[in-house]
Amino acid sequence: MKKINIILFFTIALLTIGCETYDDYQPRKTTIGFVPSTRNINGVPNNSYKSIDVEIFINDVSDQERTFNIISIPAVFDPTVSPQIESAPENYTFDSSVTISANSRNGVITVSGTNVSLGDDDEYFSLAVEGSDNVVSGSPITVRLRH
Repeated sequence: MKKINIILFFTIALLTIGCETYDDYQPRKTTIGFVPSTRNINGVPNNSYKSIDVEIFINDVSDQERTFNIISIPAVFDPTVSPQIESAPENYTFDSSVTISANSRNGVITVSGTNVSLGDDDEYFSLAVEGSDNVVSGSPITVRLRH
């Protein structure tokens, strides 16, 4: 009787466990964004500028060099911090594009705070990588400027 139960168990197990393939492959679009999502430019001198390098990461590798546009977007504010002031466009500059080298996942742009009309309070601006039909814009970056 025990042998019949074991044979019955294995027979049912073989019938219910199939050898099907499970193809859940969906081609995903390339995603590119900033790492990290916040940066500071402290001590921007009067009528001058101060620069930082900002890293950009892409989720796939290509055997060709790729170039992406960088755009300014409305400042992305942290809801736990107040008050926050959006900086005027004359108070910052940034590289308008980033080039990701072949066989690489990283790129770097230079972002500068220019003290044309900075007030005494911290000011913020945000940048993003421009998306397209084949590219998803990942996380933007919010930069804090301090006089």
